[in-house]
Amino acid sequence: MLLAIDVGNTATILGLWDADRLLDRWRIATDPMRMESEYAALLRELFDQAGLASPDAAIVSSVVPPVEHELDLALGRLFGLDPLVVNAANAGLTVDIENPAEVGADRLVNAVAALAYDDPRGRYVVVDFGTATTFDLVAAPDVYRGGAIAPGPRTAAEALSLRTAKLPRVDLSRPPERAVGRSTVQALQSGLVLGYAALVDGMVRRFLAEAGEALVIATGGFARTVEPVCETLEVVDDDLTLKGLRIIWEKSA
Repeated sequence: MLLAIDVGNTATILGLWDADRLLDRWRIATDPMRMESEYAALLRELFDQAGLASPDAAIVSSVVPPVEHELDLALGRLFGLDPLVVNAANAGLTVDIENPAEVGADRLVNAVAALAYDDPRGRYVVVDFGTATTFDLVAAPDVYRGGAIAPGPRTAAEALSLRTAKLPRVDLSRPPERAVGRSTVQALQSGLVLGYAALVDGMVRRFLAEAGEALVIATGGFARTVEPVCETLEVVDDDLTLKGLRIIWEKSA
């Protein structure tokens, strides 16, 4: 069994694969201050509660180096594993940008998973709603072309709450019914949900204008919220990153 781990700036996603079957997935807070022994105890608790056997292998994509280091130690301590850490050199992609090392591992992993859709258009736009909202263009058979980065909706909401005296934190779990808010909360929900939907549609259309037709895939914690009010998203895949990690591991093995 393969333990796939994606370490993001806000959340860390873990998935346990048995061949191509996802047995279980967990979401925990990313904490750069958490030590090796704490990760080992947390992993042991997750596996024990789920009644799952220990994994035979592990793969990690990370944009938080301190967490990556402590997880590496914890996986060795708990399971005796030396995880494969994804980077531009081992992702199995031609990274066609000025400095391939700059691309976040999560974006490379998403690109690999997008290519597995094998769409006849041969191109893919991946929109990942995380701490940042990222847009990536991928072309068959294996080329990462580049992308764009914007603040994520929840990052923007937190910044507004911190930097403005009278704007509260708001629930962003569903789209508002109308664009014209009749209260401060409604106005924030409109700007942060409908506004981001407009941003996504605008950016995707610009990508398509430059690259030609493509399959548009969304993933990340905010994707399901914004999907009903976006016009350009064709597929929402909650497990896109975990799928990409499994594919990279299979190819490397």
